[in-house]
Amino acid sequence: MQELVEKVIAGDVRSVARLIRDIDDRVPHVREVLKALYPHTGRAYVIGITGAPGVGKSTLVDRMVSHLRQRDKTVGVLAVDPTSPFSGGAILGDRVRMQRHSMDKGVFIRSMATRGQFGGLSQSTRSAIDVLDAMGKDFILVETVGVGQDEVDVVKSAHTTIIVVIPGMGDDIQAIKAGILEVGDIFLINKADRDG
Repeated sequence: MQELVEKVIAGDVRSVARLIRDIDDRVPHVREVLKALYPHTGRAYVIGITGAPGVGKSTLVDRMVSHLRQRDKTVGVLAVDPTSPFSGGAILGDRVRMQRHSMDKGVFIRSMATRGQFGGLSQSTRSAIDVLDAMGKDFILVETVGVGQDEVDVVKSAHTTIIVVIPGMGDDIQAIKAGILEVGDIFLINKADRDG
């Protein structure tokens, strides 16, 4: 276990990927590893990106990664995707959109399946954030699966929450009952060239 902890702290990508997989699979030894990593967390800045399906969250995350890398910051991305009904894993749409960063050693991207969890995040997301923090990432971007009116779990895990919206998503009454709008720190109106 100590060897794994040391490898994660040293930024070993394979060890981090394997640990996040084990977290997702609820492998028993993971709790001890997370306890050992905890003193090495608390340095990363966590940004949550959420909004309805198709508003452009993945495109925004892709641009944010580019922006942060231009400033020589290291970035971890946790993209929560819908669960495949066949494999039980994540449908990797978000990772496909961010492929240009896949060879950048300063960027770690991981898709995670919701596995039936509501709230926009998977049950393993908080632990995966801690792993990327211990790995030494400066920023961790957490992109939720497309959410509705009250899936707001991301606010519990992020320092800053960005709500991405687009024109034409309902009338004034819809806006009043949209609980997701109550948790945002930053509101980004994407596709502003559309009517509405």
